[in-house]
Amino acid sequence: MSTPATAETPQAPAHRALISQLSDDFSWLETYCRQQPDQAPHSSQLRLAAALVRNTVGPYLDGQRPEPLHTCVVGGASAGKSTVVNLLTGSMTAEANPQAGFTRHPIAYTSANGQIDWAAHLSFLGPLQRLTEPAPSNLDRDVYQVRRVATDDFSKSLLANFVVWDCPDMTTWAASGYIPRLIEVCGLSDVLVYVASDERYNDEVPTQFLKLLLQAGKPVVVCLCKMREADAQAFLAHFKSAVLSKLPGGAINCLAIPFMSAQELANPAGKAAKYRIQLLNQVAVLGDPASTARRRSVRMATNFLLAATDHLLSVARKDLAAMQNWQTVVKAGQTEFENRYRAEYLNTEKFRRFDEALVRLLELLELPGVGKIVSNTLWVLRTPYRLLKGFLGKSMARPDAPTQPELPVLENSLKGWLDHLRKEAARHSSAHPVWAHIEKGFESGGLEQQVRERFQQGFRSFQLGLADEVERTARGIYEELEKNPVLLNTLRGGKFAIDMGAIVAAVLTAGHTVALDILLVPVAAAVSQQLVELLGSKYVDTQREQTRDRQLALVQQYISAPLADWMIQWPATGGSSFERLQLALKRIPPAVQALDQAVTQKLGSTF
Repeated sequence: MSTPATAETPQAPAHRALISQLSDDFSWLETYCRQQPDQAPHSSQLRLAAALVRNTVGPYLDGQRPEPLHTCVVGGASAGKSTVVNLLTGSMTAEANPQAGFTRHPIAYTSANGQIDWAAHLSFLGPLQRLTEPAPSNLDRDVYQVRRVATDDFSKSLLANFVVWDCPDMTTWAASGYIPRLIEVCGLSDVLVYVASDERYNDEVPTQFLKLLLQAGKPVVVCLCKMREADAQAFLAHFKSAVLSKLPGGAINCLAIPFMSAQELANPAGKAAKYRIQLLNQVAVLGDPASTARRRSVRMATNFLLAATDHLLSVARKDLAAMQNWQTVVKAGQTEFENRYRAEYLNTEKFRRFDEALVRLLELLELPGVGKIVSNTLWVLRTPYRLLKGFLGKSMARPDAPTQPELPVLENSLKGWLDHLRKEAARHSSAHPVWAHIEKGFESGGLEQQVRERFQQGFRSFQLGLADEVERTARGIYEELEKNPVLLNTLRGGKFAIDMGAIVAAVLTAGHTVALDILLVPVAAAVSQQLVELLGSKYVDTQREQTRDRQLALVQQYISAPLADWMIQWPATGGSSFERLQLALKRIPPAVQALDQAVTQKLGSTF
């Protein structure tokens, strides 16, 4: 009995968007992978993942009824697939041909009275289009066709529940045409029939395909063909030990279909019944009931996707390594850019506004009001000190090294950064397409020009942020004191105490010798002043150095960090294949998780 279609839930559109995105991402990765000669097996795995998403999980989440189930007949060249298809359908429907690879597109066989609404599901079989007119099996296009079969009562019961697919050969991983078509139908199948001949039962490529399908959780019935009937049991035992024992999971069962006479081949439902019935029974039992078989297919599909996600994405391992190497080179250039800016500009910039702030700070520390009399007296006493300090300062001072303008320093630092990146791109261009893409960007001038434009934008923002940084910090040295009378008066009192302490110490030292008092008191006043100036200068220099740090932080915020981030991402922007690759790698893992959650919710706890 057919199970009625489930009513569409409000979540269906969200499921469709998820199915569409995930299958598109897998398909894009498959195409990307096929461009790399050594990744052909990996591309087939990606095609299977996409096929499972759109042909197995998608219809289930959309509420498509489980019947009919799909059985897919696969195998290597000249293995006997057409013979097995004819046994399943009960008639001479499949075109047997000794030419290897004769079948180039999938062909579905269904009951003459069966419905084919199963083919109407959105994105069914991905890029394959259904032929509306009959065509030979060797038509080499991305198509599939449906052929209706008039059958006897026994086979009718099979085709009422199953669609039988005859598929292209599993001949090579690298076939760009019919191999993806084969894998597309494998993703659709609920039961797989794997066919091998006694001559080529252990060919490497078909065996690897069988391994992949078993890993995907597909139930497999193996048909070994073309041996002598007397050798059938020995052949089955050897195949199980030599092939199946080395594969994950193993097949459900192995059947022998020895050489058949022309009469048996021409009458599969009659003269070949002894071989046919055992095959029909194996396939039918795997589909009974259909709802359980379909739920099993869906569960196995999501289990495979969850388990294989990391492996499926490993095709991009080299690309990610190249992108990470590029990031390392850019970051190293950013560090050199900042170090050069500090060494060539910040460390030589005197920030004269801080010298003015120091003078203002020392003026604030003088006593106000009546205390000015004391301050003025001390000022007179320090006259010799001031004169001597001024003379020594002029005679011993060295001329300041000229400070380079800030913009030229930044521009030269940027030039050094870009020159280093250009050399690294040229050096690695033959190692990976990412580096070749970067080198091409430099050669065309487009990449360097874009970096310089972004530098100019960042420099303007930096100037706006820097406009009052030095002035604000310098003013803060004394304005904070002006706003805090308690602290200011405390510091004034401390300074006065130092002055008085030094003078009293000088007087006590001189005793009653007036001449000595006249000499020592100015010296004491000068020493106390020098001590206060040193403390004030130390504080101001600390603020000056913090301003250098803040200015470097502004350069990082507005110039170097944005430039580094933009250059790191540049290979994966502008519509490049690396941009699409990054998007696929970012979206696939969470999409697989979301798909598994949707399936688990719909399956419930009974499966």
